Amino acid sequence: MRHSNIYGLPEPLVSALSNDLYVKAGHISVTGLIQPPRIRQLMHRHKDKITEDVSDKIWMLLGSAVHSVLERAETANSLQEERLSAQVLGWKVSGMADLYEDPGILSDFKITSVWSGINGVKPDWEAQINLYAHLYRQAGFEVRRGQIVCIYRDWQKNRAKQGGNYPQCAAGVLPVNLWPQAQAQDYLEYRVKLHQLSEEMTDSALPECTAEERWERPTTYAVMKQGRKSAIRVLDTAKDAYSYLGDNTPNDKNHYIEIRPGQSIRCEDYCPVNQFCSQYQEQP
Repeated sequence: MRHSNIYGLPEPLVSALSNDLYVKAGHISVTGLIQPPRIRQLMHRHKDKITEDVSDKIWMLLGSAVHSVLERAETANSLQEERLSAQVLGWKVSGMADLYEDPGILSDFKITSVWSGINGVKPDWEAQINLYAHLYRQAGFEVRRGQIVCIYRDWQKNRAKQGGNYPQCAAGVLPVNLWPQAQAQDYLEYRVKLHQLSEEMTDSALPECTAEERWERPTTYAVMKQGRKSAIRVLDTAKDAYSYLGDNTPNDKNHYIEIRPGQSIRCEDYCPVNQFCSQYQEQP
């Protein structure tokens, strides 16, 4: 992958952002396993054609800095960033959770937004923790609890004073639902098989990313009023919006319906291979 520096960032920062310290261990990692097969394959096949601006990796650098600090922390009866592996359908699957503490607490640290913390554990976070837990159990460790430790990069003290469900400090712990071992093994085998099959497919035949994987926001219908910037009500269907309009503002020409088209946020703004992706290119 090539890197650009369109904003003219200082060379030491550019060098740090361009340096990939990841060392592959085995056929696939846990993070690679939960990645959409389409993205993973296109990244591998077109890596020499992809250009990423270093500014897009700022948050990744902060995450690496946090993990570096945590590695130096002295915690009794703990394992920090211990890489484990297992053989699954002929592939070696490796994973490295951020922290394992006795008695059986498995943690992964995320540099993320407050909004992510408020919305709770993401499905891929849950899958990641459970795959780590499965590897630890197979290695003879007991896992009683899983959790995501969020560090909020956009936390504001003044906003916290307003109360509500806004986090009261710049970090928070989100408990993760732990799966039964059989469920974790089934999911592990399913994902390995999915990635194995994808290696034999052409670009256009690769499994399409799901709406969840595309971070899709559906089309909504906003009831608006002339002269007002914010919506009075936002509804999921045109029928509901026009019904609301008719029930609450009959014969009122100052109100109208604004269609807010859905978006695949990841595809449009965060996918480095969208230019090679037939699924994205064929979207209306």
